Order: sequence, then structure tokens, then C-alpha cells
Amino acid sequence: MRKWLRKILSFTPGEYWSSIDDMPLYNWIKCNNGKIEFTRIGKKGNKVQDYINWKLLYNEYLSEFGLDVRYKKYLEATKKRAILQSDYIITRERFKLTEIEIQSQKIKDLETHFGDGKKIEVILTWLGMFLGYKLDQKATTVKEYFVILEEYGKANKKVGNS
Repeated sequence: MRKWLRKILSFTPGEYWSSIDDMPLYNWIKCNNGKIEFTRIGKKGNKVQDYINWKLLYNEYLSEFGLDVRYKKYLEATKKRAILQSDYIITRERFKLTEIEIQSQKIKDLETHFGDGKKIEVILTWLGMFLGYKLDQKATTVKEYFVILEEYGKANKKVGNS
């Protein structure tokens, strides 16, 4: 156990992506799928440093782009359902079950916007058609991707409103 812990915590100097301005979208996708070792530029590094660096990168993303309004509503609805469920467990009032079902349906409705959202590869194809050229995951940075995505959304709203 000690050897394992020492190995995990031992500092292995490595180079890490320091900003979403520089990090390739390919690495971002891998990190979002749980492979946070893709925060490394090379192969050197350790799991603790990977985790620390991933938190820093994700915090930068959140401060730059924030959470989607629909996602905030989804979180609030999930929280309200959890409170209703705990109320039901405490009080055993059958009416709470109806409220829980209503809240679950609201959550399901919100999930249609992002729950089974498109894969980034599909979104890149659509963005490529919009821009007129293919976006390369390894050459496009995280920040570039999300800025393009925002602009694409704005352009769609303008077309929809005309």
C-alpha cells in the first residue's frame, strides 16, 4: 500500500497544458471522457498533478464560458426532486410521489436539450459546413472551439429571427 501511495504521490516533473487558449480540443474531449492524463503535453506526469491541472483548466473554462442557462435549470430541477424524495421518505405522504413524478418529467424535458447531446465530432462536422472548412480536433484549441460554437449559435438565432 505504501509503495503504491508513494508512486502516485511522487512528483514526476511533466509539462502540462496551462490554458484552454493552448490546449487542443482533442485532449479536452479525452479529459471529459475521464482520461485526464491528456492534460499532459508529453508523457511525463502523475495522476495527482493530472487532476490538479484538469481542475484548473475546467475552472478557466467555466469562468470564460459559464454554465448554460438550461443546465442551471436542470440542476435546480434535480435538486428540487431530491428534496421532494427526502420529504417523502420522512413524511410518507403519497402526494409527494405525484410531485416527484411531475419534477421527474420536468427533468426529462430539460434533458432533451443536452442529455443525449450530439458528439463533438458531429458538431465539428456541422461547424465545418457553417465555416466552409474542416475543423481539426488536434489543431483547434478549446477556446477557439467554444468561441466558434457561440458564434454559430448567434448566427442561427439571427437567421431564425428574420
